[in-house]
Amino acid sequence: MKRVKLVKKSPRKQVGTIAILIGLLAVVILLIDILKIGNDEGRWIFLELNNIRNILNQVAINAVIAFGMTLVILVNGIDLSVGSIVALSGVVLGIVFIDLKVPLLLSYLIVLIIGAITGLANGLLVTKIKLPPFIVTLGSYQIYRGFAFLSVNGQAKFTADESFKIVGNHFLFSAIPISILVMLFFFLLFYFFMAKTSYGRKFYLVGQNEVAAMYSGVNIDITRIIAYTSIGVASAMGGIMLASRLGSGSPNVGVGYELDAIAAVVVGGTSFAGGIGTIQGTLVGVLILGIINNSLNLLGVSPFSQQVARGLIILFAVVLDSTKKSR
Repeated sequence: MKRVKLVKKSPRKQVGTIAILIGLLAVVILLIDILKIGNDEGRWIFLELNNIRNILNQVAINAVIAFGMTLVILVNGIDLSVGSIVALSGVVLGIVFIDLKVPLLLSYLIVLIIGAITGLANGLLVTKIKLPPFIVTLGSYQIYRGFAFLSVNGQAKFTADESFKIVGNHFLFSAIPISILVMLFFFLLFYFFMAKTSYGRKFYLVGQNEVAAMYSGVNIDITRIIAYTSIGVASAMGGIMLASRLGSGSPNVGVGYELDAIAAVVVGGTSFAGGIGTIQGTLVGVLILGIINNSLNLLGVSPFSQQVARGLIILFAVVLDSTKKSR
């Protein structure tokens, strides 16, 4: 069987990335003007270094999860179980570190392995049993959340150990939150895998045309399994970061995280139809949503109205994506 050589990123995709960055700049400028109207001091508060650092710190968990979600959506998948994996990971971290006294780094490794297993299970059900991703991950959403509650009998695991809170609450050189560094590490990891390796380009081919991918020698099932395993690991890291930030592993956290991740991916330019999107676009999408949430908070907008605003943004992004495809 003749193999077709996979092409590298086209100039069109590079132009798309530049357009996304310009869009982020436009959003920032617009919000500064809105803050100026709504609050004389709002735009100056918005531009303060502490506020910018706060935005990055707040979006760090969603960004890590969204990077994994990008891979899944690129191959025509979806994962609704990430919030439950976040909760389960935090609970496991609490049990392993607090109850079993396992060293912190080894505890992290155990949690990441469990996250990989949860994602792998989803991927196998989707690829080998050929179940719809929506149904598979909706079921695993309930299963993983149930395991989280059963593991601790519904009670959170608290600790006063400061080492437990390093990832979520500590700073490097008393200036940069560790969570931001974790976000940047995962961004670089996913970016170089998707943009700089030949295997990363296979995700685009699977999402664009499975038949072409098959004739190019791409193992479609393995590619999808890698995508779901990756988001399992990313969600587990999100669970570690959240548990560290809260100082506890709780089965109640992570609700709605899957929607936040999907929103960031779509706003960042990844197509729900698969095959189109970038990790840097997802990062921009995360920042856009974070900036909007921060701005609405500075304007004193209620959380309920903010939910409406986020929903409208997602709908607008999906309509825009559909319009581009129809053209």
